[in-house]
Parts: sequence; C-alpha cells; structure tokens
Amino acid sequence: MRVASAIALIENLVYKPGWEILVEDYTHRFEDTICVTMCCDTYRSERDQAEQGYPEAIRPRASFCIPVGDITDDVGLYRALLSKIIAYETHEAREFLRVKPTMWAPFNPHQTAAMERFATTPAECTCKSSVGADLAFGMV
Repeated sequence: MRVASAIALIENLVYKPGWEILVEDYTHRFEDTICVTMCCDTYRSERDQAEQGYPEAIRPRASFCIPVGDITDDVGLYRALLSKIIAYETHEAREFLRVKPTMWAPFNPHQTAAMERFATTPAECTCKSSVGADLAFGMV
C-alpha cells in the first residue's frame, strides 16, 4: 500500500468517544511507514489517584509506526492499526486494574516487577481472535 493511501484511509477512522487518531507520513525516518498517534481522554492512574476515585483527568498520547509497504488492502491496514490499539488498551487496563483496599496494581506497566509478573503469568485468554471468542462476549 502507498503511504498516501494509508494516511487517507486512517484519517477517515473513528474510535471511542474522547479518542483521536492522528496520522503522518514517516518515510523521512523509515521507508514505507506511517506514524500514528492515539490521544484519549482518561485519568491519572497512580495509586493515590485510585484511592481518591481518579479525580484528575488527562489526555495522554501514544505514537507508533506502521510499515504499510506490504499491506495489500484497507482491511489489512485496519487490522494492523487495531493490533496497536489493542496493545494500547492493554497497557491502560494494566494500570487501572487494582486490588482493594490497598489499590495495588498487580500488572502495572510502569513497574518492573509488575511487568515481569504480567509477562510470566499464563493467561487464559490471548489477543488471538476466533468466532468462538467473539461470541463469548455476546452472552447475557
């Protein structure tokens, strides 16, 4: 896929309310590459903030590169972007999962021991998808 085509396709995407997707040509740094920046409305996730009910709103940014030269169609591009969004959402989930009453974050991605704990703890679920996995979230 051409970089200009990838940029045009991503500029027409929307995600959750309060989220913004910015995209730019990044070929000055890496061949056939775009840089995507995700901005979202969220809250400071430190332990003291958790104890207070997350009173302080913030708008962080996360940027990442996507090589698009080998992507053949729009769906391939959307899947590449969604993989990055899932990684970003996983990072945020690890910050906000807390244990009462101490509000300890067992998988906090900003603490070395928690990073190692997350990396070495077997997970029942992985990021790989299947029809069966998607159907599980439709159960009432």
